Amino acid sequence: MARNKNGILGGFSGKVGSVVGYNSYGVDRMRGLPERIAPATVAEIKNRTKFKLVQDTLNCCKELIKIGFNNYWTKTGGMRGAVSYNKMFAVKEEEGAYSIDPEEFRFSGGTLPGLKEVRVEKEGKDLFRFYWDKEFVPDSSPQDQVMMLAIDLEGKQASYVAYGGFRSSGTDVLRLSVDLVGKVVEVYIGMIARDRSKQSDSQYLTMNIV
Repeated sequence: MARNKNGILGGFSGKVGSVVGYNSYGVDRMRGLPERIAPATVAEIKNRTKFKLVQDTLNCCKELIKIGFNNYWTKTGGMRGAVSYNKMFAVKEEEGAYSIDPEEFRFSGGTLPGLKEVRVEKEGKDLFRFYWDKEFVPDSSPQDQVMMLAIDLEGKQASYVAYGGFRSSGTDVLRLSVDLVGKVVEVYIGMIARDRSKQSDSQYLTMNIV
C-alpha cells in the first residue's frame, strides 16, 4: 500500500500495482517493479497450492466466514483471517497431495465460550437438528446465537445459518440445499455474541453424515 503525504497532486511512497513511488534528493520518482525471471521455488509452489485449496473451500460459505472470523486471527479478520488460520492448521499433506482435515477446519474463531454437550441428528433427507446444553455459561449471554454449517469439503459446497437460535433455546435446525442432499458433509457449530462483538471457536460435531 502506498502513502500520499501531499494530497492528490503530490508524489507517493510505496507500491501501487506494479509501480513503486519513492523520493530521491527531494524529487518524487516512480519506477516499475522488476520482472521476476527465476522460477518459483518448491516452498512457493506448496504455499500457493495450499492457499488456493483453502480459498476455494471457504468461498462456498464466505458470508458466514466473514462473520465467524470477524476481527480474529489477523487484524482485519474475515476471509483473510480464515484463510490464514486454515492454511496453517487445517491443510494436511499426504503423498504430495493436499486436503482439508475436517477436525482442524474452522469457520469461526474467538474468545466467546462455545457450547457444551452438543450433538446433531438427521431429520429426513435434508434437515439436521442440533442440540446443546442450554444452562448458563460464564462470560456469555442467553441471547448469544448459534452459527451452523454443513459443508462438503471435497465438492466445496455448503449450507449454513449465520444467526440461528439463542444459546438458551438448546436446539435449532439447519436445512441442506438441494445440491448437498445425499452428499458426504461435515457438520460444525459456533456462537456469535448478542452484541456481535465476538465469536467462539467453531466446534466439529461429526463426519460423513449423508
